[in-house]
Amino acid sequence: ICLQRVSLAFTSPRPLTHRSNDINVQLHSGSDDWLIDEDEDENNFSHHKRAPQETIINNSKQHSADESTTDTAKQSNNEQAEDIRSYFATCIPGLQNILASELTSLGATYVETQGLSGVAFTGSPKVGLNCILWCRTAHKIMELIASSADSSLGFGYDDYSHENGYGFSQGLRNADDLYQFAKIAVHTPTLLGDGQGGLSTISVNTIYTSRVPKDLCHGHFTALTVKNALVDSVRELREEGDRPDVDVDDADVPLVCVVRGRRIESFRGRGRDARFRGGRGSGRGGKSEGIYEELELVADVDIYRCLHSGGSLHRRGYRSGNNLDLDWSEGVENDDYGDDSDWEISSNRRHSRDDNNKAPIHRAAMKESLASGLLLEAGWDKLIEAARSDGQGAVLIDPMTGSGTLPTEAALIACDMAPGLLRIASLRGEGRNPHRYPPATRWKDFSDLATWNRMLAEAAQRAKDGMKWAQATSETTQMKNVVILGNELNPRAVGLSRTSVANSGVGAIVSINEGNCNCWKLGGGEGDTSKRAVVNGRTIIVCNPPWGVRLTEDIDESWVSLREFLRREGHGAEAWVLSGNKDLTKILRMKKSRSVVVRTAEEDLRWLQYHIFQKSEVES
Repeated sequence: ICLQRVSLAFTSPRPLTHRSNDINVQLHSGSDDWLIDEDEDENNFSHHKRAPQETIINNSKQHSADESTTDTAKQSNNEQAEDIRSYFATCIPGLQNILASELTSLGATYVETQGLSGVAFTGSPKVGLNCILWCRTAHKIMELIASSADSSLGFGYDDYSHENGYGFSQGLRNADDLYQFAKIAVHTPTLLGDGQGGLSTISVNTIYTSRVPKDLCHGHFTALTVKNALVDSVRELREEGDRPDVDVDDADVPLVCVVRGRRIESFRGRGRDARFRGGRGSGRGGKSEGIYEELELVADVDIYRCLHSGGSLHRRGYRSGNNLDLDWSEGVENDDYGDDSDWEISSNRRHSRDDNNKAPIHRAAMKESLASGLLLEAGWDKLIEAARSDGQGAVLIDPMTGSGTLPTEAALIACDMAPGLLRIASLRGEGRNPHRYPPATRWKDFSDLATWNRMLAEAAQRAKDGMKWAQATSETTQMKNVVILGNELNPRAVGLSRTSVANSGVGAIVSINEGNCNCWKLGGGEGDTSKRAVVNGRTIIVCNPPWGVRLTEDIDESWVSLREFLRREGHGAEAWVLSGNKDLTKILRMKKSRSVVVRTAEEDLRWLQYHIFQKSEVES
């Protein structure tokens, strides 16, 4: 039996009250967005309890003696009125700390990394929407609605007891346990509504994090069991007995069922999985004053609902082959995000799923989320903040840009452009846009679409202002506030990179050169009167050279060219190089300042930092 295993330690925080209505169900098992990490310690998959609701909502500061009681009571009442929920976000292994920082900056509270590729946090529904709009490194953002391992949730756990006397918190053994758990824990009146009104669509996706009992090891049938439990709950509420439908592409309530196994002491006996406890004076081969304790394999199940659909959040849309026609310097095509009726006209004109219009993708293309995470790790966002404050500008250079992912993502960060806006613009024409109206805005317990519209309007205005600032000329340096330069030897890759830059609307600040980086001159050299592009202390060089997996031709020559480029053009800059081969890295003959471990495509990579010191002038 082949199990799907992922490098995620899913937290099981306390799910708070939900108020959804009826649903329909889609079955889907497995996902290519969940990565394997065989070196992950099994403790990372352990069950973690989130702080109870009372702890979250009473996180207020202490006041002085006489005012503390009154002020704290008022603040507590205000906070209790806010709907605080528990969330979990996934990312590429190694970027969990970057993701945690992003979530914190977006308003998340109780942020806690789980394993190498997951972050648990709490927040209001508005925080959740803010995260799917702005988060650059997340792949999935989900809200916890039920957990079998937490017996304190109060969803009727004590009403169900297996014939052997155990409850859900002691683990699930078979499909019947899973069925009863889903039917009881996912409380239909709370999550799905009172059974009246139209039915919403739903998807059930099964993810395994470790070995589980045999009866629960098949992803499709596990999803089918959860679906059956939910369908039966809906039918019982509706007099006409309507059955929820299935939406494969864009479910209103996309569910993710996370299953993880553990062993528990069950009963005394003898067996293959028994553990011996010897008594006094007895050995393992003795006749036994000791006992055997059976270790039974059980499963804990967490059920999440995904806040977004249309695929992983790492897909921005600028590689889709569609020209997004985004000119942020001139506004947002007069679209009024604040008025939903006006936007509806525009969305029918601009957004559709054109599956037949797919642009070719470079075989070694980097995921957009990985590129953003590496740039944030390198401090590109901090350099942009400094440039906004002191006017000294910010420069990013990629001598081996490939399909242009690093320069494009760097420009999006510099222009303060929300990735969610690009996803919305990537789908045009007739039909509902899953990014414009994500599942979280279609839930029965969501009634604040005006807030979502305001968030989109604010994001569009920030993108417009950011692009205007980025391409403005600095009075101090007489250069653009943001300069992003890329270079690529392969002509086809150059075309892909220029297409990505154009589609994302950042062509005003990104320039792609074609040629060998060993011959790429950045100005200011001997006999060159042009101004040097590298600004001392304000330039970051990033590079993802070939390291022998997807690209295997002329690898050594590529690293030699990179070494010569860094030595000739990079003095006074900070360089970051992504490498999956330490022997190739030695070709640079440079001492690294820092190394960050990242795992992608089943490869352990290193994001290496180098400081290239400015050449000192020698008097003749």
